[in-house]
Amino acid sequence: MLSMTGFGSGEGTRGPITVTIELRSVNHRFLDVSLKLHGSLAALEGDIRKFLKDNVARGRVTVVSQLHLARDPEDAGLDPERLAQGLTMIRQAAEVLEKQTGEKYPVTLDHLLGVPDLFRAEEPDLAIEDLREALLSAMTEAHHGLMDMKKAEGKALVDEMRSRLTTLSGQLTEVEKLAPQAAVEIQARLDERLARILNDQIDPQRLAQEVALLADKANINEECERLGIHIGHFHAALDEGGQVAKRLNFLLQEMHREVNTMGSKTNLMDITQAVIAMKDEVESMREQIQNLE
Repeated sequence: MLSMTGFGSGEGTRGPITVTIELRSVNHRFLDVSLKLHGSLAALEGDIRKFLKDNVARGRVTVVSQLHLARDPEDAGLDPERLAQGLTMIRQAAEVLEKQTGEKYPVTLDHLLGVPDLFRAEEPDLAIEDLREALLSAMTEAHHGLMDMKKAEGKALVDEMRSRLTTLSGQLTEVEKLAPQAAVEIQARLDERLARILNDQIDPQRLAQEVALLADKANINEECERLGIHIGHFHAALDEGGQVAKRLNFLLQEMHREVNTMGSKTNLMDITQAVIAMKDEVESMREQIQNLE
């Protein structure tokens, strides 16, 4: 099971081209890709999006790229045009100074080295296939790192949810033990209600309705049983792994429904406290599931 949170980096080289990729992933309902590409790599945006669509189910993924070109020293040299322009400007400046001071100012190498952009390097040809291969190699390595972190984060989330399920099961056991006591409490309330109804000479049909209503309210056995089944299904989904976040979310909705019903059927303080604790566990797992891919 995978978390949606992770980071990975990779590097790919083909010929003079080296591409570095960083992948960052955070929570998102769907797959949402944000690209920060070096200009020369913009033409390969489609390749990046396809790679991520094939390898990432969902999450907001940010891609940051860098491109480095290895240059051959033999390709470097003087720029003849800049050299000619520089010489012309330096000579003109020397002539002006000579007229103003009467002194000669010979042109030296130091003067020439001050000319900007005097040296140039030949730009290597960037073959699109070399760019693509370097990019995909870097993407593959970065994806491996991303997946390693997502697996580690996912395992931590699963371990945490299993711990909460254990706590939830323990609280359910306590509620099941307290259920007969809740029935006794409801029976006492029923007796009190019946005595009042009899004193008021209420219609027998209404009396039967009151009895049926209170008797049903006292029974939380079905809710306990269904909650136990949901907990079992939740464990099974965690064991199965894969992309089960939607199923887990549905189970948590059902758990929340059963716990709420338990709370509404009894006013016994111990059960009420257990219900509040169970709601907290369910809500915490709901938040954790948002992090699963």
